[in-house]
Parts: sequence; C-alpha cells; structure tokens
Amino acid sequence: MHLRLRLADLAIRWRFKRHAERPLDVPWVRAQIGRPMWMRQVVTPAIVRQTRHAGHVPVELLAPPRANDEAALERTLLYVHGGGYIACSPATHRPLAARLAREWSALAVVPDYRLAPEHPFPAGRDDVVATWRWMLEQCGVDPAHAVWAGDSAGGGLVLAAALASADAGLPMPSAIVTFSPWTDLACTGPSLQENAQRCAMFMPTQLEQAAQLYAGGRPISDPELSPLFGDLSALPPLCVHASTTELLRDDTLRFADRARAAGVTVECRLWDEMPHVWQFLAGFLPEARQSLDVAAAFVRRHVPAGCIHAPDMMMSSRGDASHETRVPRR
Repeated sequence: MHLRLRLADLAIRWRFKRHAERPLDVPWVRAQIGRPMWMRQVVTPAIVRQTRHAGHVPVELLAPPRANDEAALERTLLYVHGGGYIACSPATHRPLAARLAREWSALAVVPDYRLAPEHPFPAGRDDVVATWRWMLEQCGVDPAHAVWAGDSAGGGLVLAAALASADAGLPMPSAIVTFSPWTDLACTGPSLQENAQRCAMFMPTQLEQAAQLYAGGRPISDPELSPLFGDLSALPPLCVHASTTELLRDDTLRFADRARAAGVTVECRLWDEMPHVWQFLAGFLPEARQSLDVAAAFVRRHVPAGCIHAPDMMMSSRGDASHETRVPRR
C-alpha cells in the first residue's frame, strides 16, 4: 500500500470504520456521508449546473462550461448516486458526476430520488425509471447516445432500474458503468465476511440493516430489489469496477459472471486495496485516475458520439422550475 493510499485508508477508517459497530443510525449516516461539503466543492470540476423536475423527481443537470458556448456535447449521462439507499444526494456526488460529464463529453442528469426508510422500495427505483422516461419522452434523448452510471447502492439502483425499464418496454442506453455496485441486498457474497476488517468504511451488519430499511418488508432476494438474481439478458454492455478489499467485491464479480452467462458484454476490473468508490479520489490516488480512464475508454467504444445540444435540453420548458449555477474550478 503506497503512501497516498495509506493516508486515504487511515482517513476513511477514522471517519467511518470506528463507528461501524454501532446500530445503523440514519440521521448520523446522512450527516456524515458526503461531508464536509466544502471539500466536495473544492474537488468539483468546473461545471454548469441547473435544477429541474423530471415529472415528480427533482433532477440536477450538469454540463461542461463549454457546452453553453459550443455546438454540442456527444452523449447524455443518467447518473445515480450511492448512499446505501438511505443517504446522499446529487450534491454529495456532484464531484464524481461532474467529472464524468466532462470526461465523457456528456450532459449529466442526476435524479434526487426518494430515500428509505421514509420511502422504501420501489420509490427509488421508480424515480430512476421516471427520470429515464422523462429524458426520452420530454427531452428527446436518443438512447443510442446515452449511458447510465452509478456507484455503490446507486450502481445497484441503475441495474435494477434498467431491468424494470426493459420490462416496461423502454429502450436501453448503449452502455452502463458501475463503480462498486451493490447488487445483492441479501448480502450473501463471501467478501462481506472475508473483507469485514479490510474494508475501510463498513461492516456487514450496516449493509444488512440498510437493506432491510430499503426493502420495507419485501423479500430482499427479490430480483426487483437485488438485480443479481434477475434476468440480465436485456442489459446493454456493462463496465463494472470494484476493489479486492471492499465488502461489495463479490457483488461485482458474481453480477459480471451472471451477466456474461446471459450473453451481455461485460468489462469487469478489480483494483487491489482500494477504498469503496475510490473514484472520488481522482487527483489524489493514481488508481482512481486509472479507473476513470478505463471507464472513459469503455464509453467511447460502446456509446457513439451524437449531437447533444445542452442548452436545448437544459432550457426545454414543460412548466418546470429551473435554477442555473456555474460552479467554478477551485
């Protein structure tokens, strides 16, 4: 473990792991994950941000600054944030979503989906599907030039929403990218126990408790909750990244194996000893930069460039309130 990785591991353990044995406290989790916000602002790339409503779902639109001055971007990105289904928001994940928007030459749409326990399944999944339907029907997004992405619970939610969209007859995006996706809410992967101490953030009991809050009494092995157990044959090409030492390693590996068996094109990569969703640390950890570069190359191979005129979509009006902010580079 090199020096920068050791420093990141120690910082994450001090902030999260030392509290991991306590019963899951939703208000505490919401107050801690994604904070401090000033640090998120410091590491967020320059971006143009606008808030809209995709029907009943608040969404954040992120476009590279040049998109308002030049002819077009190349893709549309639907990004779903993580947070164990109980925490976080587009604001906490803006650094990563903004970076992907810039590097993939994409207009990013980030839904502020409803969280458990106040809104258990299927609220979050349905909000993601509703956002995709809005993008297709109200904004004219061409799925051939669209990519979905998500991290952790957001990665699992992206995959569950893709399966639900396919069942509803909606077109699929050209590709899906997930970072450390939580695909098995039944928490049956061997890595949950094997990596219980090696993971810098969580303990298995925290995931088990969060899964029950999201499930709201539904069997947690239900494929609609846990996409690992679903029919994966309708999925587009997948890029999935995880760490060898995180709890969700086997959620990634088993999902990749089942998707390949269903005939899906899958690019699966593991990095040694990385913290959960280490892609947030691009600029500090070289492995984060490597993961993002691999994902960008995957997107370029599988999502053809189109002509996405950001101002048209951001200013398209269906009576939705909007607010635009330019977030500068710090």
